[in-house]
Amino acid sequence: MANVTINNVAYTDVKQVDIPLTSDLSSNASFYDTSDATLNNGNKMLSGNTAYAKGVKYTGSIVTKTGSDLTASGATVTVPAGYYASNATKSVSSGSATTPATTITVTPSISVSSGGLITASVSGTQSVTPTVSAGYVSSGTSGTITVSGSDTEQLTTQGAQTITPSTSNQTIASGTYLTGTQTISGDANLQAQYIKSGVSIFGVSGSLSSATVSQDSVTKVLSIS
Repeated sequence: MANVTINNVAYTDVKQVDIPLTSDLSSNASFYDTSDATLNNGNKMLSGNTAYAKGVKYTGSIVTKTGSDLTASGATVTVPAGYYASNATKSVSSGSATTPATTITVTPSISVSSGGLITASVSGTQSVTPTVSAGYVSSGTSGTITVSGSDTEQLTTQGAQTITPSTSNQTIASGTYLTGTQTISGDANLQAQYIKSGVSIFGVSGSLSSATVSQDSVTKVLSIS
């Protein structure tokens, strides 16, 4: 709203002033207050339209766009600036990629120390190049997978020992790493003639027969047969 003084009379909040152009008042020149307008350039109006603000004429510069103005590159859709009177859509091409190799076989080098320490080491490089077509991902991508490292494991060890046979079994646990000579005691008397007949010791069957002792009832003489 503007304040206007006509013939020394002040008028406040005047939105419009009409000045007659003819004596019969059939034609007027109209002046409007545009001091509160916010328009200050053409980028707030559609192209082809004009408007006045604060005594200045502005021409619209916003271009009207349609779906045909949209472009797509892979999965990226570019929407140019402008006015869209209705929804705009753009189809994009789909991309595909074969699954690259995920299993890498590398033969480790293995060493065993005198103390039973096993060390397995692997090293090497495997290059994986997947086949990729244009679409949601860039075509021709590739990758490299590197495999390396080592691992150690301490075995249960058994040093040199002598095992003497007894009445029960004696064993060496499976998985034991022998760091010394294992001696199983032998005996020169492990022979059939020294073992009672009907008895087997470590696979040797005895042949020694038991003696029979008898006594004469008259003479009281003992005899062994």
